[in-house]
Order: sequence, then C-alpha cells, then structure tokens
Amino acid sequence: MNIFTIDVPLCKDFGRILKKMNKNVTFLEDPLNQSHLFKDSTELMKSLFILPLHISKDSWQETSLFALAESHEIPILFIYKRALGMETPPALPEKTFYETMAVPADSAEVRIKLNSLKNISMQLFSAKMKGQELEKIHQKSARSLRIAKGIQLSNLPLSINNEDIEVKGLSLPSSELSGDLFYWTEVDDRIYGFIMIDVCGKGIHTALINMSIRTLMPGLFKRVKDPIFITEELDKHMRDLFQGVNLENKSLARFTAFIAYVNTKDRHIEYVNYGFPSAFLYSPSTNKILNLNEGATPSGLIPELPIKKIVFHYEPGSRFIIYTDGLSKTPTPSAFNRSDNIKKEFIENIHLDTNELLQELLVSRMRHSVINDDICIIAGTLF
Repeated sequence: MNIFTIDVPLCKDFGRILKKMNKNVTFLEDPLNQSHLFKDSTELMKSLFILPLHISKDSWQETSLFALAESHEIPILFIYKRALGMETPPALPEKTFYETMAVPADSAEVRIKLNSLKNISMQLFSAKMKGQELEKIHQKSARSLRIAKGIQLSNLPLSINNEDIEVKGLSLPSSELSGDLFYWTEVDDRIYGFIMIDVCGKGIHTALINMSIRTLMPGLFKRVKDPIFITEELDKHMRDLFQGVNLENKSLARFTAFIAYVNTKDRHIEYVNYGFPSAFLYSPSTNKILNLNEGATPSGLIPELPIKKIVFHYEPGSRFIIYTDGLSKTPTPSAFNRSDNIKKEFIENIHLDTNELLQELLVSRMRHSVINDDICIIAGTLF
C-alpha cells in the first residue's frame, strides 16, 4: 500500500513507526503538484493518506492533501495525540472513508487500521469502476435509443397536399421510442390508404413491433386494398411475432388500429375501427361532426367477433382527425377520457390550417395533465 503524508512533526513521528513496519511512506512537499503519484486508477486503489486529525487551516499542505483525498475518494487515517479537553476536529471528510487513531500506538493496532482502510480503498475502487462501466453502458444505450428514435421518425410518411387531399401527421413519443405509428400512401390513382396503430403496453418491445409492422405497410396496402383484410393480416402478423413467447407475455400481442381507404374520385371512405378511439369527420354543409367509431371491434378480447367495415360518402371540404388514446386519455388516478373535449376542440378550431390544428390539439392535451403515453395525430382536408 502506498502511504502519503506531509512533513509535520506528528506525521513524521508516525512515519518512522510505519517504516519500522516496512511500510512505504512518501512525504509530500507540494501535494497538488505531486498528485501524479496517486492519480493513476491502479494507484488510487492502493493509496492511503495520513493526516493530523486537527488540520490547521493555515497549513496549505494539510488542506491540499485533505482536498485531494475528498476529490479522489482516497481513504484517510487521521492521527492525534491524546489530551484532556480535546477540541472537536474542524472538518471531517464527507466523500471518502476515514479512520482515527491516537498515537503513539503499538504495531498491532496500526496494522489493524491499515488493513481496514486498505479493504475500504479496494471496495471504493471496485465500486467506482463498476459505476464507470455502468455509465458507459448507459451512454451506449442512450446513443442506441437516439439512433432508433431517428429511424422511427424518418419512417413517418411525408405530408400530402394536392387538389384532392391534404394530410399531415404529428408524433410525440412518451419516451425515446414509440409504440404508436401512422402511415398513409396513394395505393391507386386518387385512392389513399391510411392506418394508425397503437401497440399495447410500454417498453422497447412496442417499438420493435412498431417497426416490424411499419415494414409491412407499403406492400400490404397496395396488395390487399381492404381495411378488413389488412386488420386480419396484422392480427396474423402479431400472432406470428409472439409464437415463441412465454404464455404470460402473450397478452402483449395486442394492438388497436384505425384503417381507412379514401377514394377521392368517387368521394367515399371505407374504414375499420379496431378498438381505437373515435376518429372525427367534419361536414361543412351541416357544420356537424361524424363519429368514426361505428362497428368498433375490441381487438383481441373477443377473437370470434366479426370485423365490421363502414362505407360512406363525404362532401368536398370535409376535414378529419385520427388520434391515439395518448391524446384522449389522462393518467390515473383521474383517468379522464377527453374524447368529447377533442371533438369540441376540433369543431372550435376548424378554421385553422392543418399544422395549426395539430398543434392546438396537442397543446390542449399538454395543458390538461402530464403526458405518460405516446401520442399520434393525423389531420387532413378532403377537397
């Protein structure tokens, strides 16, 4: 063990005792400028400082060594001479371990104290190394999550704005990664497919399922062209994903979805609401809101329940919003459902452009309570 102290009478006398015990003692003249002697990580584990218990504030050597011990978490053995009416030490370490010992002392007592501090030093070093390793793991994980988030965001569809339709979306994950997703594409001439999915649960598995489903979207929408069949395909895909998963985790193989095809040539919409919050469509001629929740199927709860598709015509100038339950539901204990509020806010802000409408819906949710779930919103206009 490398023992460091300073050239003051009390420490010099103790140093002689240590040298008789064949201990390596270094007297530091300028502790700050000689800190290279113990700054190396392996040297830190083997280092020990000897200091007077009653450090003199006028001694820069004593105060410097004390500060170095605190900053590098090097154990200290404080020594003192027994005396009547001893004063309380002005300061004791807060960041490192220490022992105190009256001198003179016999070699057996000194050896016990040194062994105790040596063990403490090794434990401190081990804890510090583990902490550094954990920090490295955390940094790697954080970097991986940032990359994964970037991939998720880059897979969001681009806005559409043409003579038939305008559509834009907004995604706000509750953490680094999201279990919600939305997608749209032109599947045929002037026919558009839309989907919004909420993977049940929280955690990295929801983001993995999210990206797994996202890779299916382009081919699936152009190949199937029916909301019922797409729902069935997604159900099958989820079952396949969880085929080798433990039975207790099977409950995670659930999702809710809103799937729609919009034919802008014939001005009709067909949709399936698969356990999703009600989407809304505004009709300008009546100034009323249509709830797109008819035939809503509680996904995964009643497997034999048939999936129902709704088909209807829309008029030019109609506007719509689709959203996940992160926008409509609030955290417990209140667990308030804001669907009616969203419907009211939609019609009150129907004059806003699509970007402003999206922002207003999100800000209103933020004002209500803490957000603890992913939020996705799609808003658009049908010309």
